[in-house]
Formats: sequence, C-alpha cells, structure tokens
Amino acid sequence: MIGGFVHSATRRCMLSSTLALMGAVGMAACGAAPPQSGAPAKPAKISGKITFLAREGDVEVNGQKTVLLPTFKQAYPDVEVEHLIVPGSPVYNEKLLALWAAGTPPDVWGFGMNYMAYWARGMVMALDPLITRDKINLDALFLPGLPDKFKVHGKHYGMPQLTTFGTLLFYNKNLFDQEGIKYPPVDWDDKSWTYDKMIEIAQKLTKNPGTPDATYGLSYGPQMPNMAAWNFGGDAFRPEHYTDGIAPSSTLDSAESIAAHEFYQDVYWKYHVNGQPGKDPGTPGWSGGRLAMTIGGGWNFWGYSTIKDFKWAAAAIPWKVNNKNTAYNDQWELSSQSKNVDAAWAFIKHVTSPEIQIQYSQLTGTPPTTKGAIESWYKRYEDLMPRADLEKLTQGAIDPKRSQESPDHLFIDYDQFVSNYYSKEILPPIQRNEGRPREIIAAKKSAMDAIIKGIYDTWKGKTPS
Repeated sequence: MIGGFVHSATRRCMLSSTLALMGAVGMAACGAAPPQSGAPAKPAKISGKITFLAREGDVEVNGQKTVLLPTFKQAYPDVEVEHLIVPGSPVYNEKLLALWAAGTPPDVWGFGMNYMAYWARGMVMALDPLITRDKINLDALFLPGLPDKFKVHGKHYGMPQLTTFGTLLFYNKNLFDQEGIKYPPVDWDDKSWTYDKMIEIAQKLTKNPGTPDATYGLSYGPQMPNMAAWNFGGDAFRPEHYTDGIAPSSTLDSAESIAAHEFYQDVYWKYHVNGQPGKDPGTPGWSGGRLAMTIGGGWNFWGYSTIKDFKWAAAAIPWKVNNKNTAYNDQWELSSQSKNVDAAWAFIKHVTSPEIQIQYSQLTGTPPTTKGAIESWYKRYEDLMPRADLEKLTQGAIDPKRSQESPDHLFIDYDQFVSNYYSKEILPPIQRNEGRPREIIAAKKSAMDAIIKGIYDTWKGKTPS
C-alpha cells in the first residue's frame, strides 16, 4: 500500500491489459510490492452509479477513456460511472453551477476551475473524515505541498489531481541551435537569467517581423495581471483575496502592476518580438515552429507532446525583481450532495493511486501528483531534456518561496470580473497599443473593481466555517 491505498499484487496485475498500453514503465507497476502503510482494505462491496463531470479535450478525455474508467471498472465492476463531457471554460463552470442549482450535481469533478466558488456555495465535501477513516497519509502519498493546495480552514476539500509544475518558459531548440544561442537555464536561482536577457535573445531570434513569413522571438504570456505584477515586485490584487477568496477592490493601478503592463505592451510595440495585433499578419506561432519562446503553464508538457516538426524544451522563468510564478494544481472534488459517497470516494482514491497515475501520465504526458509516479514521468521526457534538469526545473517551480496558486482557483467567482479585464476593457487596448497602460487602467479599473466589490459584499461573512 502507498499512502493508504490498497495495491495488492492481485489488483495490480488485474490492470495488466491497460498497463500493456504503457510499455515497460507501466508494466513495472506489477513488479515488487510497494511500501506498506497500514491502511485498511477497500470495502467488500461497492455498487451503484456515480456521475463524473469532465471537460472536453482530446488528451484528457482519451486518458480518461483509456486508463481511468476501464481500470476503475475492473477494480469496481458493480459501479456504473456516467462520463459527462462538456466544453471547457466558461461552459464547464456554468454547467456545473447549473447542475448544482437543479439539485443534480455530478458526484466527482475537477479540472482547474473556480474551486473557492464551489467551496463558498457548499458544493464540495470536506474529505477529512474519509481520509482519517482510511488512514491515508497525504504527505507520504503526494508531492510536497500539493495536499494542502485546497485546504480551507484546516479542512481538505480536494485530492490532488494534477500539477502543471507552475509556469515555465518553453523554447524551440531548433531556432536556438540555428543561431548558436545557449539554451535558457533550468536553475530558478540563476539570477543571470533576466528579463533583459530574455528580450535580448528574443530580438536575435526574431526574423522579418511584420511580414507573413515572420519568425518571432517571444510570446510573453504569464498569467495577467497578477504574475506579471509579481515579477515586478508587487501585485494586482490584495493579499486577502488569496487567503479569504474575496477583497473589496484590486490593486491593478499599483506601480508594479503598471510597470508590468508597460513591459507587456513593449514586447509587441517597442521590441517587436511578437506580432503587433491589428497591424502585422498572423503567423503559425508555436506549433508552426516560428516562435522561439513562449511563457505558459506546465500543461504544455502534454499539450506539446504531439509536436513532431521541431525539438522543444522548458526552462525557468527569468528574473525581474523575482521569478515568482503561477501554480495550477487541480483537485478531484466530491459533491456534498452525492448520493453514493462510497463509490465516489473509491473513484477518487483509484485515480489518485500511484499505479493509475503512472499509466495516465505515460499515456498523456500529464505530470502526476504522487511521489510513487513521478519517476516514470521524468523517464517519459528523457528525450526532451536530461532527467536531472527536468527534476531541477519542475521542483524549483513549485518551491513555496516562488510558487503561488492561481487566482482563478482561489478568488471566489474570479471569472465574473476577469472577463472584464481580458475580453472587454483593459488588456485588449493595451495589447493593441491604443494608449499607455497607466491611462487605460486609470480609466477602466473602477468597472472591474465594482464587480470585485459586488462579490465581496455577496460573500462577506457568509462562507463556510
């Protein structure tokens, strides 16, 4: 047993038909028995039906259909799982809230949505009684820090589903090699890797900007506005927003946030290392092999896994004042209104077990959350970059001194006000160079803050204890 889950030789090898899909690494799960932790065996009989809500996406849905669902069916043949697939954000969130309002919520869900909004509405079950009953050692089972990512007022409201290892810089090795430029470092403590150095390299790798056959050096896409402001030494949101889920206003007009938005604009219009919106022709971008560097979440490990036309790798985010980065850690959640808690909990335990995570990560490339599965994930990417470099990069990214969970997970009803920022009022005119960020933010911040204040007033003193 690992971390409190039963993994007998009988059960492990019962899954051999799926393990065979994974090759030698997956088959290793049927080798030596894992360390024992003294947890009880699963209940003798679990039956009935549960609904599992998932978002659309070829990689994730294929992994669910190929690994998660059939292996669960083998382990629990008397449980029927309805696999409800809906489009991603914002439809996924809207569908989940609608099902809840109708009194027919799914039993299990996850996938990086607005966890604190679900918690505030009482939609998710505190798992601590089940964790205690089954003697699950969360710290022994999961990678450091992950079990507490959705721990509110001392209670666990989710089990770690996946980690993206924060936000990273991905780069096209072919383009670097063509110019004889040294690859960016994987060491997060390397302070020679700076914003200025990133721009210098991006300028060298930008070719024929403004033309249909341009190659661009940088897609600067940290999570806006917060991560960019962090790197400039401040924030666009108040500290209590991260701890309480609500705040009376933002700090979008802080000096650090303004400086971060100015840099964002300069990437396009001063340095011209990315196409200028509304002026330059579009390019095939990253997948077309004509973008040298891009900043994004670690989901790109599996999102880029189908690229065959060029070699790519990942590096640390460069330093400005710091290199603090956004972490995206998804949770499996159990509905507080589930009518079949035993089956729903069995499903969550199954899909978070190391052997199942080994299979799923081998198939999809998704980083696992358990200590028992991480080594197989490193091995999967040995042709991408050396194992030691990959470990240094990923573990450095989630070091608490520079890792902050994403606001879209932590801020109650985040999507209500961030849509004002992204889609309507603030970021698009900055990106299109329709004015300097200071003036645009000064003119538009009050509208976003009004939404933030409305959420604050709705939930102040009304969230679960």
